[in-house]
Amino acid sequence: MIPLQVLSIIFALFMLYIARIHHKKGHMETFEYALWAFIWVAFMFAAIFPQTFQGIAETLNISRVFDLLVIIGMMILTFLTFQNRIYFKRLEKKLENVIRKRAMDEG
Repeated sequence: MIPLQVLSIIFALFMLYIARIHHKKGHMETFEYALWAFIWVAFMFAAIFPQTFQGIAETLNISRVFDLLVIIGMMILTFLTFQNRIYFKRLEKKLENVIRKRAMDEG
C-alpha cells in the first residue's frame, strides 16, 4: 500500500468520525449521515482497490484511475458549492423577511 492510499484511508476514517459526531449532535439527519457514510466508505474502497475503477476509466478514455477520481471529486465539489449557494440565498431571503417584518411591527 502506497503512502497516498494510507493517507486517503486515514482521511476517510476522520471524515466518517466527523460525520458521526455531527449526526449525534443532531446537526445531520439520519439519511444525510448515511449518504456521507456511504461516500466515505466508497472513497476508502476506491483508495484500497483502485484497479476496480480501471474499466470505467478506460471506457471514458481516462488514462489513470486517479484522474477519474479527481474528476468525480471536482464534480461533487461543484455540486455541493452550488447547493450551498442556493441554501445561503434562501437563508438570506428568510432573514431579510424577518428583519423587514420586525421593522414594520416596531415602526
